Amino acid sequence: MTVASQKGGVGKTTLAVHIAAGLAASGLQVLVVDLDPQGHCSIALGVEPAPGGVFGWLIQERPLSRLVVCTGRERLRLLPSDKTTATAATFLEIQHSGRVPRDLLSGALAPAVRNGLDVAVLDTSPTVGALQALAMAAAGVVVVPAACDMLSQHGLAATVQTLEVVESSAGVVVVPTMFDARTKHSQRMLAELRGWSENVLPPVHQATIVRDALAEGKTVLEHAPASRAARDLGFVVEMVRGAL
Repeated sequence: MTVASQKGGVGKTTLAVHIAAGLAASGLQVLVVDLDPQGHCSIALGVEPAPGGVFGWLIQERPLSRLVVCTGRERLRLLPSDKTTATAATFLEIQHSGRVPRDLLSGALAPAVRNGLDVAVLDTSPTVGALQALAMAAAGVVVVPAACDMLSQHGLAATVQTLEVVESSAGVVVVPTMFDARTKHSQRMLAELRGWSENVLPPVHQATIVRDALAEGKTVLEHAPASRAARDLGFVVEMVRGAL
């Protein structure tokens, strides 16, 4: 499963780690693959950042089992990212003479699947590039967060266009984020999203408690399980699991 948006600041990493943690809590073996050079999945999960995870896996061809790190949660592991991830796409282009196989990521994940991995959650950079395209091509489900504002609508359209370019057969699930029911603008943007696609989930409300949880290296499902934010994100987990 790939979480992708070509607009930053829409809650992409927040969705990725909550979906991954929720799926793991439901009994699945889950691996988060952080393909964003910012490496925010480590911070969000309270994991000490480790260097060269993605670069070591894809470019140096080191075994995935030696690069993943524990997250302190049962059934949930992480392949961390750092600034070297930004150069991985360039190296892949050179290695494959500009024609990177579209099944490269799914092939690289195959040994982990044979060893019992149920779900890989790929968190991508908002920057368009080879790694984002490969992650979309590998996915069975692509989750696209779209903040309830005008600029995010353009990011959603651009993301869908990339899915078409890479000829992805993935199911697409749109998750409205940062919804503020008090404003007419949020309500109008949500209505437009629902008019755009049938696969639009109920919105995730804007909530400072999510930022507070992530600042402590926890998901809001762990930090405040009775909160509205936890209910919103828990429902996203249920719907995504049903789509897998």
